[in-house]
Amino acid sequence: MALSRILRSSTNLSATSLIANQLTRICRSFASTSSTSSSAASSDYYDVIVVGGGLVGNAMACNFGLNSNFQEKKLLLLEAGGTRSLGAPSKLYSNRVSAVSPSSKRLFQKLGIWDRLEAYRVKSVRQLQVMDSCSQSAIHFERQSFQSEVAWIIENDAIIGALFDKLASDCSKNVTVKSKARLKSCSLPADTSELAQVVLEDGSVFETKLIIGADGAKSKVREAMEIGYTGWEYGQKAIVATLQVSGGADNEVAWQRFTPFGPVAILPLSANLSSLVWTTSPDKCDQLLALNEDEFVDQLNEALWSEETQDSFVNKALFTVDSMLSTVLPATSVVQLPPTITGLQSDSRAAFPLGFGHAHTYVKPRAALIGDAAHRVHPLAGQGVNLGWGDVQELIEVLQKVVRSGGDLGSMTSLAEYDSRRQMRNVPTMVAIDWLNRLYGTNFAPVVMARSLGLYGVNRFGALKNLIMDRASA
Repeated sequence: MALSRILRSSTNLSATSLIANQLTRICRSFASTSSTSSSAASSDYYDVIVVGGGLVGNAMACNFGLNSNFQEKKLLLLEAGGTRSLGAPSKLYSNRVSAVSPSSKRLFQKLGIWDRLEAYRVKSVRQLQVMDSCSQSAIHFERQSFQSEVAWIIENDAIIGALFDKLASDCSKNVTVKSKARLKSCSLPADTSELAQVVLEDGSVFETKLIIGADGAKSKVREAMEIGYTGWEYGQKAIVATLQVSGGADNEVAWQRFTPFGPVAILPLSANLSSLVWTTSPDKCDQLLALNEDEFVDQLNEALWSEETQDSFVNKALFTVDSMLSTVLPATSVVQLPPTITGLQSDSRAAFPLGFGHAHTYVKPRAALIGDAAHRVHPLAGQGVNLGWGDVQELIEVLQKVVRSGGDLGSMTSLAEYDSRRQMRNVPTMVAIDWLNRLYGTNFAPVVMARSLGLYGVNRFGALKNLIMDRASA
């Protein structure tokens, strides 16, 4: 009997132990599920996340917020710096400006910021003159009868401020701007069965169907995409400053003179002020920045006017060709002289390195690149940021078609269309700019002869010149 009671007690203890183990496993399973749910709940969801504000990222967010196709979608703009509003014009001009193309102007009009920018300050450019320091060859880009603009020079800070103001006033319903937001990491799935995730340095976590990288040449989004990228440094730096000039009543001509060290660009800001972008070698750049203002101005005028590197043999050949063609094809352009630099508005001189970079693809599932995150070019043609604004317009056009069809914003089916269109537009422009920089970076006589005759020929044949202008404006 005692043995029987012991066996029954043992059986009951085993059953109790089994039940306890089962309960423990259930509790652990519940705890794990609860922890996963808690983690998911801590991740805020947005349909689109734009990483990087600036000139291109802000334009992307603004375009999205104003587009009626996206009114039921949510976008998060992550700005690493602070937001800024466009107030009254300051007395001093910023040393960083953009040459806004006609197509980019149309974008600004569509976004409703063009009138605000004009009220702030915008300078029209009615002609662009390009010269070679090694010969007398030159080319003059202008619209017919000098009546319409080639481009508009606008301070970068003004464009960013106008876009921020527009986001705050008209896009707050579906666009959230998070400032001081520094990206720690982003995770991209292999396909669209999962969402992409963004983690900030402050610990914030966000999930989305589409990450748009507008975070510059050193893009973390591009790095997370693990795509091919071709890039190099030119061994050049660009000096920027605001100049006091004389020599033109309206100052509506942009000047660019190619030297063996790089081009010197003078962009009009007002009747007596212009913006400088002076490309030179790193050593020469350091020397120029170490000069006082008067010495710097003297060196700049020397770079604009010096004939020390002129090739007399090439100039004789140009004169002969011009004499022969003038009888059948009269010159249509009026040769003008560049302005004289009289001083600096303030000593706002600064410099930055120049390079080339291009992502082999702009898209992957749940990710797309725009602006400098996708492509980086030399500033000699003023095309860099305009290519970025072109990316914005193309990507918006593709995404709105996805929304209308009920598709997935991050699917490769739609993003591949954006990639192919922009690659076809950007790559030829980038290659042409790179070749120009290399072509004019030497004073080797045969090369000087070839480029001088080529520049002369393009300037003489208006149809070809207009084609180049139309291409740059598209």
